Amino acid sequence: YLVSAIMFLSALGITDTPVFGLIVSGTRGAITIAWKKEEGIYIMDRNVRHYDITDPLQALQLVSILLRLARHGQRLRHLFEDKQCVPHTSISSKKLKPWSKLAQLGDSEEGGGS
Repeated sequence: YLVSAIMFLSALGITDTPVFGLIVSGTRGAITIAWKKEEGIYIMDRNVRHYDITDPLQALQLVSILLRLARHGQRLRHLFEDKQCVPHTSISSKKLKPWSKLAQLGDSEEGGGS
């Protein structure tokens, strides 16, 4: 999901801005991050801090981080709203290919089948 969010923001012209994710398994969780710089997408999902919310101290640490990330989310929302009003040549100049199953069947019939 992080890469999808990064590509979406990149299409709007928002780059060099991190996107965060939360991976959870039972009572344990970890925060991941991804960002795009120039043409590369960077994902940090290894060697991240894990939190066990059954431990009160770790739960407090996680909540304090999530509050800071919520503020980051508000800044990202303002960036998104500013870019949303601007027409985007990177999106509008491309001819989008239909992706439905019916369109795929039509492509395979025109191309001689695969």
